[in-house]
Amino acid sequence: MRKKSSSNRSLWVAVVAGLVATAVLLVVYGEDVPGRDDRDAYTRHIVDQTIELYKRDGLSATLDYVNSTDSIDGQWYPFIIDEDGYTVGHHNPRFRNRDPSERVDATGYFYGDDLLAATEYGLWVTYVILNPETGEEQREHTWAVLYDGLIFGSGWYEQPDS
Repeated sequence: MRKKSSSNRSLWVAVVAGLVATAVLLVVYGEDVPGRDDRDAYTRHIVDQTIELYKRDGLSATLDYVNSTDSIDGQWYPFIIDEDGYTVGHHNPRFRNRDPSERVDATGYFYGDDLLAATEYGLWVTYVILNPETGEEQREHTWAVLYDGLIFGSGWYEQPDS
């Protein structure tokens, strides 16, 4: 009887671990998780998952998550706007409870009305804002969805080469 090599066992363990991780994601999310290279799809996924958390655990638990740095996934992070237009959920406290009239980007464009026009079908809003990951002003593409009187959103930053 021939012994299996350690590298064959390692490969087998890696393959099984990958399959188990994929299965867990499918069970937890109920769908394939899009890759980060498809920035639009991944952004929509972040928003969908935040809405699912809200449906499952309620507003308080969702805000606990969204208002923490645990909600940051690279350049992606969810936010929540209430029915009065105030941001109630954001990992950065300086964005919480801001007057909706202050949603003006670095170019002077007032993107607030566009963001607040989100429907249950969702919409994209683009504006220039500081990217916390790079420290640079960059164009952000934000997906916003109205659900249960709240706007759930997330976005991705356009890199200079994009």
